[in-house]
Amino acid sequence: MNIKTIPFFLIAFVLITDQLSKWYVLEFIIRQDGFPMPFMEWLNFDERLPFYGVQITSFFNIVMVWNEGISFGLFSGMGGTQWPLTILSLAIVGFLFVWMFRSNSLFINLILSLIIGGALGNIWDRVRFGAVADFLDFHAFGYHWPAFNVADSAITAGVVILLIHNIFSKN
Repeated sequence: MNIKTIPFFLIAFVLITDQLSKWYVLEFIIRQDGFPMPFMEWLNFDERLPFYGVQITSFFNIVMVWNEGISFGLFSGMGGTQWPLTILSLAIVGFLFVWMFRSNSLFINLILSLIIGGALGNIWDRVRFGAVADFLDFHAFGYHWPAFNVADSAITAGVVILLIHNIFSKN
């Protein structure tokens, strides 16, 4: 394996983990009819399940939020955002792939892989459902952080690590 192929395993891992987590939450926690759909069948299913929440701890819930906007629900509810956001996301992923192919740094390529894998997970949702499935809800002292998912976590971690690296890197 070389520097150019290793990141593809991380992209696949993030994408599969994101979709498996959404499937598990939607089919085993949120779905109320008691008939979970097999994962491979679910991957092509496009029905949005209604909002539902399950309290896990005093500061964490599993909820079902359909985010039609971008990160943290920005621009949600504006209408007509599904395809423009999908096209923009694909363009950004394309740019990140070009950057990754041109980079000789495994570290940078792994960071970009986190972002790409997360973006592809959310793109898949947006194409299937017209919105992104968010389900992790953390809250404390009456404040709820906007619901998010595994893909959002990978994107955020990748962007934060990339920013820190660029700030402190001597290259």
